[in-house]
Amino acid sequence: MSRSSCRVRRGFTLVELLVVIAIIGVLVALLLPALSSARSAANASGSASNMSGFGRGFELYANANNGTYSSGAYDHCRDGDVRTYGWVADLITQKVSQPGKALDQGSRNKISATTASYMGVSDSDTTANFQSGIDAGRWESADTFANKSGETAFGGDAKAKEVWDQGYNTNYATTWHFSRGDPTASAGYDPGTKSLTNGDGPLTQNHLAQGNTTAARVALMGPARAAATPVLAADATTMVNFVGSPVVKANDLLTQSFTGGMTVTGTVTGDTTAGVKIHEFSAIEPLHQPKTAGGGGGHAPVLFADLHVEKVQDTVTSGATEVKNKGDGYLGNAADGSIGALGYQEVADQMWTRRLRTAQTGSFE
Repeated sequence: MSRSSCRVRRGFTLVELLVVIAIIGVLVALLLPALSSARSAANASGSASNMSGFGRGFELYANANNGTYSSGAYDHCRDGDVRTYGWVADLITQKVSQPGKALDQGSRNKISATTASYMGVSDSDTTANFQSGIDAGRWESADTFANKSGETAFGGDAKAKEVWDQGYNTNYATTWHFSRGDPTASAGYDPGTKSLTNGDGPLTQNHLAQGNTTAARVALMGPARAAATPVLAADATTMVNFVGSPVVKANDLLTQSFTGGMTVTGTVTGDTTAGVKIHEFSAIEPLHQPKTAGGGGGHAPVLFADLHVEKVQDTVTSGATEVKNKGDGYLGNAADGSIGALGYQEVADQMWTRRLRTAQTGSFE
């Protein structure tokens, strides 16, 4: 064999290998942001598709229920047994969707606090939270607070898994308008509780027909913000027991069910009256494609009452010192409830923040 042929088959030198590795590293560095952006865009698109499907179900429900778009929030404490009441049950009963299998994949938090508490995984609710559901007759008369939150009384692992498999879960949060309609308080707004009796809803076709705005501005739902308190280790173990796989882990967060009412005192364009209240949307998180390391500057795909889905951008840091074009991870009001003119405009440009119908007392609007 000639020397020349031996040289042809020689291996790579160390320098050549290092050059190839360096080139691959540069290519990976260039491609990763693009892949991440593409994945984020796909998640947002999937989320919008999920909510569009939900919206069609709400329309079907309204056509069969005198124009009411749902039977309430996904909240067993206040709205009753989730197998019978709330928008999740409505969609499952109509065989339109299984919300527990149509989740916002952009969120790392996939389990609703309602799901965990209802099935006995989390036991943080109070008797007072259950009161409105009990008073409305939305639980069987034999039920008491103790066995509504207890896994054993609920039916044990087998029953919990059956409900889970049927899709009773979500990581979307509905708005006060969708879940409660207009506040019933005489001052024209509600100071903050989420009870059934604090609203004249759920949302109906009459709310929209008689409203001060169009259906295209009445927000119904979006990706849910996680509650501040993580799941405890023991709770996570219980969740794994009935599902059979680790869908939630110790120290994971559980998502909220629906936003509060007209709790935010804001600087409203053209109205500087002290004490003016607007709706808060902090339970909806603009988690898609954030522009800052802190999670700000992203957007939330939001379903509106005319059934279109639109990106609502997080463009303002709220609070005492507002900054435009730098999001804070919230829509409108900041975590502490504070909001200024810019923060108000952030949501008011796209979502209706006031009463749907003028208060009959004449003391508001």
